[in-house]
Order: sequence, then C-alpha cells, then structure tokens
Amino acid sequence: MKNKFVTAFITSCLISGVALADDDCTDPVADWQPKERLRQMMTEYGWDVKRIKVDDGCYEVKGLDRNGHEVEAKVSPASLKLLQLEVRFQDAKDISDYLNNQDDTEQAGTAKSPEVSTTADTFDTETGR
Repeated sequence: MKNKFVTAFITSCLISGVALADDDCTDPVADWQPKERLRQMMTEYGWDVKRIKVDDGCYEVKGLDRNGHEVEAKVSPASLKLLQLEVRFQDAKDISDYLNNQDDTEQAGTAKSPEVSTTADTFDTETGR
C-alpha cells in the first residue's frame, strides 16, 4: 500500500513539474519569421551573430556587438521583437549603446534610463542590472 502511495505521489509531482515548465514565447509556429531574417536584422545593428537557436519557444541569439561585447538576446519568433538582452562588457565599460539618450527620453515624457554600475560584468535590460 505504501508503494502505491509513494508511486502516486512521485507521478503527480512529475506531472505538475511538466505543467509548470511553460514556454516563454507562445507564438504559433506558422507565424514565425525565418531565422535568416533575424540574422540579417542583427547584422544591420552591427552584431556578429554566432548562433540562433530556439529556446522555450523563443529565438535565442548569441554573438558579439559592434564593440566586441558578448551579447545574448531573447527574441519573439513571430514579431522579432526583442524580449530580453544580456550584454557581457569586456574591457571597455561604455554602455551608452544600450541606454536611451536622457535628453530624448525626457522630451518624449518617458522615464529616465536606469542607473548602471560600470563595474558589473553583465547588464540585463529586463532587470536593469
């Protein structure tokens, strides 16, 4: 009897774990843009794209930006909208390419760019850290 209870408990935990492992992007595959279009778009931004793969239903792009910093981006496959960007700054601590121009944001009535410590190795635009 104990074995049946333990087996049922483990099975229910495994099933609930699968239900919690949800994709970040839920775009229908029929609506996805081709990876080559994403590669072209990132190249126009000055990136040297090393890899594009599908992860959690999103495109994940890894490469180098025009300043040689390692970048990783999560992109919606249907709209090619940038969802998350992670930059690993090397020697140059210039992050101006990744922050809004303060004058432009004040004129547009939007919030100022987040303050970022240039001593950090990584800046995540989603969390502002």
